[in-house]
Amino acid sequence: MQRIVLLSIIIIISINEYAQQLRIGLFNELNTKSVVFSVVNCSYLMVCDNRAIQTFRQGQNLFITKEGDSLRCIGLNIDFGLFLKIKLNAMADSAVFSLRPVDPKANIRYYDDNLELVINLGKMQTINIVDIDKYLAGVVESEGGLKAFPEYYKTQTILCRTYTLNHLDKHIEEDFNLCDGTHCQAYNGHNSGNTDILKAAFETRGLVITDDDTTLITAAFHSNCGGETENASKVWLINKSYLKAIQDPYCQNQKNFHWENKIPFEQWKKYLIDNGFHIKAGISQSFFNFTQYSRRQYYRLGKDSISFKKIRDDFGYHSAFFSIEVKNDNVEIHGRGYGHGVGLCQEGAMQMAKLGYNFREIIQFYYQVVNITDVKNVPFNKNPSLKFIIK
Repeated sequence: MQRIVLLSIIIIISINEYAQQLRIGLFNELNTKSVVFSVVNCSYLMVCDNRAIQTFRQGQNLFITKEGDSLRCIGLNIDFGLFLKIKLNAMADSAVFSLRPVDPKANIRYYDDNLELVINLGKMQTINIVDIDKYLAGVVESEGGLKAFPEYYKTQTILCRTYTLNHLDKHIEEDFNLCDGTHCQAYNGHNSGNTDILKAAFETRGLVITDDDTTLITAAFHSNCGGETENASKVWLINKSYLKAIQDPYCQNQKNFHWENKIPFEQWKKYLIDNGFHIKAGISQSFFNFTQYSRRQYYRLGKDSISFKKIRDDFGYHSAFFSIEVKNDNVEIHGRGYGHGVGLCQEGAMQMAKLGYNFREIIQFYYQVVNITDVKNVPFNKNPSLKFIIK
């Protein structure tokens, strides 16, 4: 862990020039009552109710627990007392801390920069106040894994930055910008597994994607499109000029390109009847076969139909891009892709990066008629979320 932190310092030193911070709600799905804070690297100054209390150095811990509408802070065999707000401020750009919920229990995670704790609406909130690009490096590690090529990491960073800046007000009523779960973007903290990811965030600093009206795009992505992306209008009933179906040869033969499932024929028939299908007795099983050579919106039998999206949701399939074949009293599901299919195909983008395409070429391939520009050129009046960033 410390070795990775040291490797990151050279990159982090240059970050102040364009410093923007986010407030990220941590463990937001838990009703956290107690946590342990530990200094992993450098030092932290504890500020309680706007009063500096003590500096904590590498290896030192604090136990913080909820008591009524206050927070009790205990460390170094000292009970520091009850406070309304506790802030642990990093004393250097390369500072890293760990946080471990103990009530309820959850896995320890590592974070960059600062931590704020407060009681809000009867709940302990733990908020990571973090440089936007350190945050993005953590998100990209969570979303894209550790073994891709640098141009893919640049691509994914720009998508995640665009999403982030387009949703800075998503949790504003709770006094933070975004949470760390899939409700916003998966964020497991400090980028520790591959320093190329933090480097990609630094090298694309400030870059976002806009449509031809200088509005931040809906930066949709998914794991694998199965060889063909989908129109946003067919998935979310929104029409975006840049989210149109394309043929994608790059994701073929990748991990999530094919999948299969099987269910009993009688279960399938009952499912269709329960969803309004009129099925005559004695009908041939082959009547139920349906092949999606390209993406289709509905599974049809005669005059009856049901959306593939609903089937996917009801059965928990990887995608809505699948064919149906009845064999030996079983329904065999032959699927392609993983995810909703809209926007960038991650496994396709990874393969493009491997083949030597740069991040601009990858983005322009998956999103139609868009611009890659510095966020400083994006007007606030068309992107009101931008006013919620911390300068």
